[in-house]
Amino acid sequence: MGELLFVGLGLCDEKDLSQRAMEDLAGCGAIFAEQYTSRWGEGALSRLGSKLGREVQELSREEVEGERRVLDALAQGGRVALLVVGEPFAATTHVALRLSAETHGHTWRVLHNASILTAAASLVGLSHYRFGRTVSLPRPRPGFRPASPYDALLANWKAELHTLVLLDLDPAEGHYLTAGEALRLLGELETERRGGVLPPEREVAVIARAGAPDARVVVGPRGELEARDFGPPLHCLIVPSPSLHFVEEEAWRSWRKRAAPGT
Repeated sequence: MGELLFVGLGLCDEKDLSQRAMEDLAGCGAIFAEQYTSRWGEGALSRLGSKLGREVQELSREEVEGERRVLDALAQGGRVALLVVGEPFAATTHVALRLSAETHGHTWRVLHNASILTAAASLVGLSHYRFGRTVSLPRPRPGFRPASPYDALLANWKAELHTLVLLDLDPAEGHYLTAGEALRLLGELETERRGGVLPPEREVAVIARAGAPDARVVVGPRGELEARDFGPPLHCLIVPSPSLHFVEEEAWRSWRKRAAPGT
């Protein structure tokens, strides 16, 4: 039987990996990676492979969810790694793979790393304890523009909780929902649903490339930020609670001061 090692890659590139992770990866018979739930910086996976002197095999969503390639590698014995951007078990797909490995008699270990689920709040300066349900905002397609993300945001707002909004990505197609696109979409839903969460003057935070050297946070009115360019992906949003703790308010105000165009 084999051992399945789930390795969190962090938020930026191969420099985010710990010494423990590098040592454990050196002893793996097969190394897989998925980048459909999120992605590393350009070229980071190939640079990691060069450091390890090993091929890192990238798996599609269908291959991870189908589980066959990973289970077949485990059946050969030894250690197999699955590399996941951020925190390995933030996605239920990876938990399902863990359970399947157990069912087939294999063992598993996990090496945790930074996740956008905590990094965004920390960077902006908002309390983790005051966040409600995380919202995933999908890219609209013909006949598909769900209102459920707005409804979840409204529920958090009424409960006086912050909301982290994660934006749709499709690395295979090279499409990443930008903060500006997301704010326009949420503005349209506000106009339709009239919940009062995101009128044009409501302040929100845009977080761009969290964890990277050029990470950026911009705080400002939703209507103004729609037209701003925040640079390359990945982007996410935070819609704050209607009431802030005084420390949160000070942190929020400090980002607001930096939000002038060009800063």
